[in-house]
Amino acid sequence: MIAEKINPAMLVLARESKGITQSELAKLISVSQANVSKFESGMLEVSSEQLGKIAHVLEKPESFFFQPTPQHGFASNCLYHRKRQSVSVRDLRRIIATLKVYRLEVANLLRSVEVEAENRFHRMDIDDYDGPELIASLVRRSWSIPTGPIDNLTRAVENAGGIVIKCSFKTTKVDAMSQWAADMPPLFFINSEIPGDRLRWSLAHEIGHVIMHQIPTNDIEGEANKFASELLMPKAEIAPELNNISIPKLARLKPYWKVSMAALLMRAGQLKKITQRQKEYLWTQMGSHGYRRREPVDIPIEEPVTIHKIVNAHITELGYSAPDLSNLVHSLEDHFRSKYLQEKTTRLRIVS
Repeated sequence: MIAEKINPAMLVLARESKGITQSELAKLISVSQANVSKFESGMLEVSSEQLGKIAHVLEKPESFFFQPTPQHGFASNCLYHRKRQSVSVRDLRRIIATLKVYRLEVANLLRSVEVEAENRFHRMDIDDYDGPELIASLVRRSWSIPTGPIDNLTRAVENAGGIVIKCSFKTTKVDAMSQWAADMPPLFFINSEIPGDRLRWSLAHEIGHVIMHQIPTNDIEGEANKFASELLMPKAEIAPELNNISIPKLARLKPYWKVSMAALLMRAGQLKKITQRQKEYLWTQMGSHGYRRREPVDIPIEEPVTIHKIVNAHITELGYSAPDLSNLVHSLEDHFRSKYLQEKTTRLRIVS
Protein backbone atom coordinates (compact mmCIF):
# COMPACT_ATOMS: atom_id res chain seq x y z
CA MET A 1 0.00 0.00 0.00
CA ILE A 2 1.31 3.43 -0.95
CA ALA A 3 0.91 6.26 1.54
CA GLU A 4 0.02 9.78 0.48
CA LYS A 5 3.21 11.07 -1.08
CA ILE A 6 5.65 12.46 1.48
CA ASN A 7 7.85 15.51 0.99
CA PRO A 8 11.32 14.08 0.25
CA ALA A 9 12.98 17.19 1.72
CA MET A 10 11.43 16.35 5.10
CA LEU A 11 12.84 12.84 4.93
CA VAL A 12 16.34 14.21 4.31
CA LEU A 13 15.88 16.70 7.14
CA ALA A 14 14.71 14.07 9.63
CA ARG A 15 17.54 11.71 8.74
CA GLU A 16 20.27 14.35 8.94
CA SER A 17 18.92 15.72 12.24
CA LYS A 18 19.22 12.20 13.62
CA GLY A 19 22.83 12.09 12.44
CA ILE A 20 22.62 8.94 10.36
CA THR A 21 23.57 8.18 6.77
CA GLN A 22 21.44 6.79 3.97
CA SER A 23 23.08 3.39 4.34
CA GLU A 24 22.46 3.35 8.10
CA LEU A 25 18.81 4.23 7.61
CA ALA A 26 18.50 1.57 4.92
CA LYS A 27 19.71 -1.14 7.32
CA LEU A 28 17.38 0.04 10.09
CA ILE A 29 14.28 -0.11 7.89
CA SER A 30 15.38 -3.21 5.91
CA VAL A 31 15.62 -1.70 2.42
CA SER A 32 18.54 -1.04 0.10
CA GLN A 33 20.50 2.21 0.20
CA ALA A 34 19.46 2.70 -3.43
CA ASN A 35 15.83 2.77 -2.31
CA VAL A 36 16.54 5.30 0.43
CA SER A 37 18.33 7.46 -2.13
CA LYS A 38 15.29 7.24 -4.42
CA PHE A 39 12.95 8.04 -1.51
CA GLU A 40 14.94 11.20 -0.82
CA SER A 41 15.06 12.25 -4.45
CA GLY A 42 11.33 11.67 -4.92
CA MET A 43 11.93 9.00 -7.54
CA LEU A 44 10.36 6.23 -5.43
CA GLU A 45 7.28 6.57 -3.26
CA VAL A 46 7.26 5.37 0.35
CA SER A 47 4.68 2.77 1.37
CA SER A 48 2.61 3.10 4.55
CA GLU A 49 4.59 0.29 6.15
CA GLN A 50 7.92 1.83 5.19
CA LEU A 51 6.80 5.23 6.46
CA GLY A 52 5.91 3.72 9.82
CA LYS A 53 9.39 2.22 10.11
CA ILE A 54 11.06 5.46 9.03
CA ALA A 55 9.07 7.52 11.52
CA HIS A 56 9.96 5.12 14.35
CA VAL A 57 13.68 5.07 13.54
CA LEU A 58 13.96 8.84 13.03
CA GLU A 59 11.74 9.62 16.04
CA LYS A 60 9.28 11.78 14.19
CA PRO A 61 5.47 11.51 13.87
CA GLU A 62 4.38 10.53 10.39
CA SER A 63 2.84 13.98 9.90
CA PHE A 64 6.36 15.46 9.97
CA PHE A 65 7.11 14.01 6.53
CA PHE A 66 4.10 15.65 4.87
CA GLN A 67 5.03 19.21 5.76
CA PRO A 68 5.64 21.54 2.81
CA THR A 69 9.08 23.02 2.32
CA PRO A 70 9.10 26.56 3.78
CA GLN A 71 8.31 29.34 1.32
CA HIS A 72 11.92 30.52 1.33
CA GLY A 73 13.33 27.02 1.56
CA PHE A 74 16.24 26.04 3.77
CA ALA A 75 18.82 28.25 2.05
CA SER A 76 22.15 28.42 3.85
CA ASN A 77 23.07 31.93 2.68
CA CYS A 78 21.54 33.33 5.88
CA LEU A 79 22.86 30.59 8.18
CA TYR A 80 25.92 31.26 10.32
CA HIS A 81 27.81 29.29 12.93
CA ARG A 82 30.62 29.84 15.39
CA LYS A 83 32.92 26.88 15.83
CA ARG A 84 35.94 26.63 18.08
CA GLN A 85 37.64 23.66 16.47
CA SER A 86 37.43 21.51 13.37
CA VAL A 87 34.05 19.81 13.32
CA SER A 88 33.19 16.81 11.19
CA VAL A 89 30.95 17.28 8.16
CA ARG A 90 28.57 14.73 9.64
CA ASP A 91 28.23 16.61 12.94
CA LEU A 92 27.80 19.93 11.17
CA ARG A 93 25.06 18.52 8.94
CA ARG A 94 23.31 17.09 12.01
CA ILE A 95 23.42 20.41 13.86
CA ILE A 96 22.25 22.39 10.83
CA ALA A 97 19.39 19.95 10.25
CA THR A 98 18.41 20.21 13.92
CA LEU A 99 18.34 24.00 13.57
CA LYS A 100 16.08 23.67 10.53
CA VAL A 101 13.68 21.45 12.49
CA TYR A 102 13.56 24.09 15.23
CA ARG A 103 12.87 26.74 12.61
CA LEU A 104 9.87 24.78 11.33
CA GLU A 105 8.58 24.31 14.86
CA VAL A 106 9.00 27.98 15.79
CA ALA A 107 7.30 29.05 12.54
CA ASN A 108 4.29 26.90 13.42
CA LEU A 109 4.17 28.36 16.94
CA LEU A 110 4.36 31.95 15.67
CA ARG A 111 1.28 31.63 13.47
CA SER A 112 -1.04 32.43 16.38
CA VAL A 113 1.23 34.56 18.54
CA GLU A 114 2.56 38.07 18.11
CA VAL A 115 5.64 38.87 20.16
CA GLU A 116 5.90 42.47 21.27
CA ALA A 117 9.45 43.86 21.34
CA GLU A 118 10.75 47.14 22.74
CA ASN A 119 13.50 47.36 20.11
CA ARG A 120 14.20 45.95 16.67
CA PHE A 121 16.88 44.25 14.63
CA HIS A 122 18.05 46.23 11.61
CA ARG A 123 20.32 44.97 8.87
CA MET A 124 23.41 47.10 8.36
CA ASP A 125 25.52 46.25 5.33
CA ILE A 126 29.11 46.48 6.49
CA ASP A 127 30.14 48.21 3.25
CA ASP A 128 27.87 51.13 4.19
CA TYR A 129 29.52 51.71 7.57
CA ASP A 130 33.00 52.43 8.82
CA GLY A 131 33.69 48.98 10.25
CA PRO A 132 32.03 46.48 12.61
CA GLU A 133 32.85 48.56 15.67
CA LEU A 134 30.66 51.44 14.50
CA ILE A 135 27.80 49.04 13.78
CA ALA A 136 28.13 47.56 17.29
CA SER A 137 27.99 51.08 18.76
CA LEU A 138 24.86 51.84 16.74
CA VAL A 139 23.24 48.61 17.94
CA ARG A 140 23.94 49.49 21.57
CA ARG A 141 22.43 52.93 20.98
CA SER A 142 19.34 51.69 19.11
CA TRP A 143 18.68 49.07 21.81
CA SER A 144 19.09 51.70 24.57
CA ILE A 145 21.87 49.71 26.23
CA PRO A 146 23.42 51.82 29.01
CA THR A 147 27.16 52.43 29.23
CA GLY A 148 29.34 49.72 30.70
CA PRO A 149 28.87 45.96 30.56
CA ILE A 150 25.65 44.52 29.11
CA ASP A 151 23.83 43.09 32.10
CA ASN A 152 22.02 40.34 30.17
CA LEU A 153 22.75 39.98 26.46
CA THR A 154 20.12 37.27 25.95
CA ARG A 155 17.45 39.58 27.33
CA ALA A 156 18.68 42.40 25.06
CA VAL A 157 18.30 40.13 22.03
CA GLU A 158 14.82 39.06 23.09
CA ASN A 159 13.82 42.67 23.80
CA ALA A 160 14.73 43.39 20.18
CA GLY A 161 12.49 40.62 18.85
CA GLY A 162 15.11 37.89 18.43
CA ILE A 163 14.47 34.36 19.66
CA VAL A 164 17.22 32.58 21.58
CA ILE A 165 17.06 28.81 21.98
CA LYS A 166 19.48 26.79 24.09
CA CYS A 167 19.87 23.21 22.92
CA SER A 168 22.42 20.43 23.02
CA PHE A 169 24.63 20.24 19.93
CA LYS A 170 26.05 16.91 21.18
CA THR A 171 29.53 18.30 20.57
CA THR A 172 31.59 21.09 22.12
CA LYS A 173 33.15 21.99 18.76
CA VAL A 174 30.32 24.34 17.76
CA ASP A 175 29.23 27.11 20.13
CA ALA A 176 26.31 28.73 18.35
CA MET A 177 24.35 29.09 15.13
CA SER A 178 22.06 31.79 13.86
CA GLN A 179 19.67 32.47 11.02
CA TRP A 180 17.53 35.39 9.94
CA ALA A 181 15.27 34.14 7.19
CA ALA A 182 12.95 36.49 5.33
CA ASP A 183 9.79 35.12 6.95
CA MET A 184 11.10 34.80 10.52
CA PRO A 185 12.58 36.83 13.37
CA PRO A 186 16.32 36.33 13.95
CA LEU A 187 16.90 32.90 15.53
CA PHE A 188 19.91 32.20 17.75
CA PHE A 189 20.77 28.65 18.76
CA ILE A 190 23.23 28.38 21.63
CA ASN A 191 25.00 25.18 22.67
CA SER A 192 23.68 24.38 26.15
CA GLU A 193 27.01 22.82 27.12
CA ILE A 194 29.12 25.99 26.95
CA PRO A 195 29.90 28.21 29.99
CA GLY A 196 28.38 31.64 30.57
CA ASP A 197 31.24 33.73 29.18
CA ARG A 198 31.37 31.70 25.97
CA LEU A 199 27.59 31.91 25.68
CA ARG A 200 27.65 35.70 25.76
CA TRP A 201 30.57 35.95 23.32
CA SER A 202 29.02 33.45 20.92
CA LEU A 203 25.68 35.24 21.02
CA ALA A 204 27.35 38.62 20.40
CA HIS A 205 29.27 37.06 17.49
CA GLU A 206 26.05 35.73 15.96
CA ILE A 207 24.27 39.08 16.41
CA GLY A 208 27.04 40.57 14.30
CA HIS A 209 26.47 37.97 11.59
CA VAL A 210 22.71 38.43 11.25
CA ILE A 211 22.98 42.22 11.24
CA MET A 212 26.04 42.66 9.00
CA HIS A 213 26.25 39.65 6.73
CA GLN A 214 23.11 39.32 4.65
CA ILE A 215 25.65 39.41 1.84
CA PRO A 216 28.75 37.40 2.89
CA THR A 217 32.12 39.14 2.89
CA ASN A 218 35.65 37.76 2.69
CA ASP A 219 36.19 38.07 6.44
CA ILE A 220 32.85 37.41 8.11
CA GLU A 221 34.39 35.69 11.14
CA GLY A 222 36.90 38.47 11.80
CA GLU A 223 34.21 41.10 11.37
CA ALA A 224 31.83 39.26 13.72
CA ASN A 225 34.59 39.06 16.34
CA LYS A 226 35.29 42.80 16.07
CA PHE A 227 31.58 43.45 16.41
CA ALA A 228 31.36 41.23 19.50
CA SER A 229 34.37 42.95 21.09
CA GLU A 230 32.87 46.40 20.73
CA LEU A 231 29.38 45.28 21.69
CA LEU A 232 30.53 43.64 24.93
CA MET A 233 33.58 45.80 25.68
CA PRO A 234 33.18 49.29 24.15
CA LYS A 235 36.55 50.85 23.47
CA ALA A 236 35.85 54.20 25.15
CA GLU A 237 34.70 52.52 28.36
CA ILE A 238 37.04 49.58 28.74
CA ALA A 239 40.32 51.10 27.52
CA PRO A 240 41.15 52.85 30.83
CA GLU A 241 40.62 49.56 32.69
CA LEU A 242 43.14 47.68 30.54
CA ASN A 243 46.21 49.54 31.75
CA ASN A 244 48.84 47.46 33.59
CA ILE A 245 47.17 44.18 32.70
CA SER A 246 48.12 41.08 34.69
CA ILE A 247 46.57 37.65 35.25
CA PRO A 248 45.02 38.72 38.61
CA LYS A 249 43.62 41.88 37.01
CA LEU A 250 42.06 39.87 34.16
CA ALA A 251 40.38 37.67 36.78
CA ARG A 252 39.03 40.75 38.58
CA LEU A 253 37.69 42.32 35.37
CA LYS A 254 36.01 39.12 34.17
CA PRO A 255 32.92 39.11 36.46
CA TYR A 256 32.37 42.83 35.88
CA TRP A 257 32.44 42.73 32.08
CA LYS A 258 31.05 39.16 31.93
CA VAL A 259 33.51 38.04 29.27
CA SER A 260 36.39 35.58 29.47
CA MET A 261 39.88 36.49 30.61
CA ALA A 262 41.04 35.46 27.16
CA ALA A 263 38.64 37.94 25.52
CA LEU A 264 39.86 40.71 27.83
CA LEU A 265 43.48 39.89 26.98
CA MET A 266 42.73 39.96 23.26
CA ARG A 267 40.91 43.27 23.70
CA ALA A 268 43.94 44.74 25.47
CA GLY A 269 46.03 43.74 22.47
CA GLN A 270 43.53 45.22 19.98
CA LEU A 271 43.55 48.53 21.83
CA LYS A 272 47.37 48.62 22.03
CA LYS A 273 47.33 48.53 25.82
CA ILE A 274 49.98 45.82 25.73
CA THR A 275 52.64 44.84 23.23
CA GLN A 276 52.50 41.66 21.22
CA ARG A 277 55.31 40.28 23.40
CA GLN A 278 53.38 41.06 26.59
CA LYS A 279 50.25 39.46 25.19
CA GLU A 280 52.14 36.29 24.28
CA TYR A 281 53.70 36.18 27.75
CA LEU A 282 50.33 36.53 29.50
CA TRP A 283 48.81 33.97 27.15
CA THR A 284 51.58 31.54 28.14
CA GLN A 285 50.95 32.31 31.80
CA MET A 286 47.27 31.53 31.38
CA GLY A 287 48.22 28.21 29.83
CA SER A 288 50.57 27.32 32.68
CA HIS A 289 47.75 27.97 35.17
CA GLY A 290 45.36 25.79 33.14
CA TYR A 291 43.18 28.80 32.38
CA ARG A 292 43.07 28.11 28.67
CA ARG A 293 41.11 24.95 29.47
CA ARG A 294 39.04 26.32 32.33
CA GLU A 295 39.18 29.85 33.67
CA PRO A 296 38.49 30.85 37.27
CA VAL A 297 35.30 32.79 38.07
CA ASP A 298 32.19 31.39 36.42
CA ILE A 299 29.83 33.76 34.63
CA PRO A 300 26.14 33.00 35.30
CA ILE A 301 24.31 31.29 32.44
CA GLU A 302 21.74 33.54 30.76
CA GLU A 303 18.42 31.78 30.23
CA PRO A 304 16.16 32.70 27.30
CA VAL A 305 12.46 33.16 28.06
CA THR A 306 10.69 34.20 24.84
CA ILE A 307 10.29 30.74 23.33
CA HIS A 308 8.83 29.43 26.59
CA LYS A 309 6.47 32.43 26.78
CA ILE A 310 5.27 31.64 23.26
CA VAL A 311 4.52 28.04 24.21
CA ASN A 312 2.87 29.04 27.48
CA ALA A 313 0.72 31.59 25.64
CA HIS A 314 -0.71 28.76 23.56
CA ILE A 315 -1.49 26.82 26.73
CA THR A 316 -2.78 29.56 29.02
CA GLU A 317 -4.44 31.86 26.46
CA LEU A 318 -5.36 29.68 23.50
CA GLY A 319 -6.25 26.49 25.35
CA TYR A 320 -3.75 24.15 23.72
CA SER A 321 -2.63 21.01 25.55
CA ALA A 322 0.85 19.51 25.28
CA PRO A 323 -0.42 16.83 22.84
CA ASP A 324 -2.11 19.58 20.77
CA LEU A 325 1.12 21.55 20.58
CA SER A 326 3.10 18.45 19.68
CA ASN A 327 0.72 17.86 16.79
CA LEU A 328 0.93 21.54 15.81
CA VAL A 329 4.70 21.41 15.39
CA HIS A 330 4.82 17.80 14.14
CA SER A 331 6.88 16.50 17.06
CA LEU A 332 6.65 13.54 19.40
CA GLU A 333 5.13 14.70 22.67
CA ASP A 334 8.06 13.70 24.89
CA HIS A 335 10.45 15.56 22.58
CA PHE A 336 8.23 18.63 22.62
CA ARG A 337 8.01 18.64 26.40
CA SER A 338 11.76 18.34 26.87
CA LYS A 339 12.47 21.16 24.40
CA TYR A 340 9.83 23.73 25.19
CA LEU A 341 7.83 23.19 28.36
CA GLN A 342 8.70 24.73 31.70
CA GLU A 343 6.86 24.35 34.99
CA LYS A 344 6.23 28.07 35.43
CA THR A 345 4.02 29.88 32.95
CA THR A 346 4.32 33.52 31.98
CA ARG A 347 2.04 35.86 30.07
CA LEU A 348 2.73 37.10 26.56
CA ARG A 349 0.74 39.45 24.36
CA ILE A 350 -0.85 37.35 21.60
CA VAL A 351 -3.13 37.75 18.62
CA SER A 352 -5.21 34.99 17.11
